[in-house]
This record gives sequence, C-alpha cells and structure tokens, in this order.
Amino acid sequence: MAAKRVSDEPAFVLHSYDWSESSLILEVFTRHRGRVALAARGAKKPTSNFRPVLLPLQPLRLTYTLGAEGNAEIHTLKGAEWAGGHVMPMGEALLSGMYLNELLLRLLARDDPYAALFDVYGGVVRVLAGTQGEALEPVLRAFELVLLRELGLLPNLGEETMTLSALSAGKRYMLVPEGG
Repeated sequence: MAAKRVSDEPAFVLHSYDWSESSLILEVFTRHRGRVALAARGAKKPTSNFRPVLLPLQPLRLTYTLGAEGNAEIHTLKGAEWAGGHVMPMGEALLSGMYLNELLLRLLARDDPYAALFDVYGGVVRVLAGTQGEALEPVLRAFELVLLRELGLLPNLGEETMTLSALSAGKRYMLVPEGG
C-alpha cells in the first residue's frame, strides 16, 4: 500500500528536536490532524529550503506523507511554506507564545484534531505578534479556558452544576473544584 500524502495542511511548529546530524523531528499542530510528529530530513543543512521556514509561532502550509500503514508515530515532511501574515513575536510575547506551545505539547494527544482550537491558537499568535507586552495575561487566560473547554475539562460556567439552571446576573456564585 502506498503512503498517503497530506498536502497544503495549515500548521504551526510547536517544538523541534535534533534527530541526526542533518535532520529534525518536529512536533506540529495542524488544523485537520491535530498534533503530529514529522521527520524533516536535511532540515539542518545550510542549503535546506526547510531551514528558514520551520520556525515556531509562524503560520505554515505543510505537505507530508503518512506511514505505509497510516499509523506510524512519525511521518515524513515533504514540503513547507510560510503562509504569510505576521512577524515573529518578541520579548514577553515570544515567551507567552512558547508557553502556549508547551501547553499544547503536554495536553494534546497526537492525531486528535481540534480545528476550533487551531483557529483560536492562530488568532492568539497573531495578537501576540502585534503586542509589546500589554494585555498578554487576558489573552493567555482566554486561550487556557478555550483549551480546557476543548479538552472537556472545563465545566459549563453559564449554569449551576447541581440544578443545571442558568446563572443570574445579580447573584454570587462559587466554583467548587470537586463538584463544579
């Protein structure tokens, strides 16, 4: 059976590891397949077309092949293009972006798609690229809430857990960690 090819997949590099003298293993977050591990052969060579493109917090379009059975742990990167848009975040915004990448690496299983989370992540990265340190915390907390909701770990904050009735604007409520 021939290897299946995935073309023009929107993605972001979350992290890269040295694999050999000239190659990298990439952890990427894609729109349609979620977190995926890719082998980028020759990416560390000075003449590689991948070298200037495979940067974190940059929107990419990737082409890669899945293993012959489709269930290989690491797939093979065939092409990568910068999708354009924004510049690399700097300073505190860059550190915040790396924090987001670490959250996704630790909390998302491989090959589990989260298209809505991918879209929110792309929006947050665009915001980070345009900020100089102001308003970072609200953006990060909002992303964390979306991430927890997408993973199914956040209770519905618009209703009471015990009665499932809607919250009233004039009342005060408390979140009990064990009960919701």
